[in-house]
Amino acid sequence: MQFSMQAFALRFHHFGLASRRPEQTLNFLRGLGHEVIRQVYDPLQNVNLWLCPHASMPTVELVAPAQGPGPLDAILTTSSESIYHLCYETENLKASLEALKEGGFRVICVSSPKPAILFGNRQVSFYMVKDFGIIELLESS
Repeated sequence: MQFSMQAFALRFHHFGLASRRPEQTLNFLRGLGHEVIRQVYDPLQNVNLWLCPHASMPTVELVAPAQGPGPLDAILTTSSESIYHLCYETENLKASLEALKEGGFRVICVSSPKPAILFGNRQVSFYMVKDFGIIELLESS
């Protein structure tokens, strides 16, 4: 199946790295030249978050478990760290999801849209895309 270059109208934003030892992970990222421009606790997701851009490498969102059960529990069962999602920005969530489905991809909502404190309360949602993995969709401001 052929697609135009932007069939899904998505732009890469960052990758999500889950870690049980965020300070060690941050030390590694800093050693690579990443900055930490924002750190927050997100009560809607029950995770601690750090946004770590780099001048010439992809931005990393470091995600660490907070107290109690949370979305990383299953992801971090076999490893203390894992790159577990790719985030894409979209101008139109409904249109992007429809384009993915029209492209023949099975898309399952894992977490419906909610405000993300790390991104100025812009709406984020998570989806499992069969044959690809977990994607986060960040709605443009």
